[in-house]
Amino acid sequence: MPVNKKDLAFRTLSGVIIGPIAVFSFLTYQSLLGLVTTIIILASYEFIEMSNKEIKNNFIKLLYAFVIGVASLLYGFSLKTEYAGILPFEAEIIFFIAFVFIASVSLFTAKDQNEAKNLITSSVFAIMYISFFLSIFYNIHIGYGGTMGILALTSVWAYDACAYFFGLNFGKHKLSPKFSPKKTWEGFFGGVLGTFVYILIYEFFRELYGFAKLDIFYALIFAVMVACFDTVGDLTESIFKRFYGVKDSGEVLPGHGGMLDRIDGLLVVTPMWYLFLRILGI
Repeated sequence: MPVNKKDLAFRTLSGVIIGPIAVFSFLTYQSLLGLVTTIIILASYEFIEMSNKEIKNNFIKLLYAFVIGVASLLYGFSLKTEYAGILPFEAEIIFFIAFVFIASVSLFTAKDQNEAKNLITSSVFAIMYISFFLSIFYNIHIGYGGTMGILALTSVWAYDACAYFFGLNFGKHKLSPKFSPKKTWEGFFGGVLGTFVYILIYEFFRELYGFAKLDIFYALIFAVMVACFDTVGDLTESIFKRFYGVKDSGEVLPGHGGMLDRIDGLLVVTPMWYLFLRILGI
């Protein structure tokens, strides 16, 4: 299938602009809070809108997306105080409070039980799958530093780019014909290889600046992990888009579709990256 040159130009331009902004946001904890909160608000609105097209009240959808984003912001602030031993409760309780607010508002504003059910279920999914999962970047930043967070982020980009290249040029065997016919095993394994090489190069330069680097075995583990869970995240969103009959989750990013389209793999990779860091004792 030929590549649309106009879409490719928009995709490249927006990537060149947005990519550095995202990377530099990891240099301070405060800028990371702003980046993650903004992304969560946009992605949450897209998911709630996609799941509730029959509901014409856009204000309530925007309100819920804003609350879900603010929950991440407050979680980030609370996490800092929890690590310092100041907060008297677990920071994750913030997401429960967001649920209570959304459920309460839905009970009093929805026109019927079906509308209330749809708003609550889509919002709860957004709270967990989008807001909480992406907020794990805060844990990575606090526990392992901004450079590790950048590696987690850009490894997903490296996998997506390499999987696309290998799949486009060598792909023959379908990975998931039911949910994503364009994905191939050649793209998957090419993505693993490319991500592995990227992590080695990144860690080489990170060591030059005095950071402890991942050894070659750990680099391979993380490359395989990124490939597996990026694919899970991508296919998960594909299921939702096919169910709701949409091509993209939104149009916020020229040439890229919606914000949720851009972070679908990252939503699953980020918690797994943190989990692997803890399990491996890095």
